[in-house]
Amino acid sequence: MITDTIANAGRYAALHPDFADALALLQTLDFAALPDGQIPCDNPNIRLFVGSEPMRTREAAKPEAHLHHIDIQVPISGSETYGWAEKGRLKNGLGYDTQRDIEFFDDEAETWFELKPGEFALFFPNDAHAPLVGSETFIRKAVFKIRTAETRIE
Repeated sequence: MITDTIANAGRYAALHPDFADALALLQTLDFAALPDGQIPCDNPNIRLFVGSEPMRTREAAKPEAHLHHIDIQVPISGSETYGWAEKGRLKNGLGYDTQRDIEFFDDEAETWFELKPGEFALFFPNDAHAPLVGSETFIRKAVFKIRTAETRIE
């Protein structure tokens, strides 16, 4: 997992073949002006979604993880708290959904942190994350889904 400011995002471009494209979008798009829904990207290995999501309590937030995608999550309208745990330490998987590339866990997050607008979190497949925690009713956010190096389209 990586957290940083959007201004520093370019530092991570070399970590994955598609990060340069994703991070360029992260640094140049005006997320507040984008409509809700999937935003077109020229790179077939990147999907970008913008939308409003309901918030929840820490107790209600279950860690999730992906096998074939890396997430970059960006709060747009307010602060968002995330739980984090190393996926390999979680014991109570609730089943993997192949269509959505997601597995939820009935375990507690090990670490909690907050992101504010202008910051991002990057979650690799080993990073189980529990997003959408906060006291507001909804948050508007952007989520990049980037294919892992093993599943990317050439």
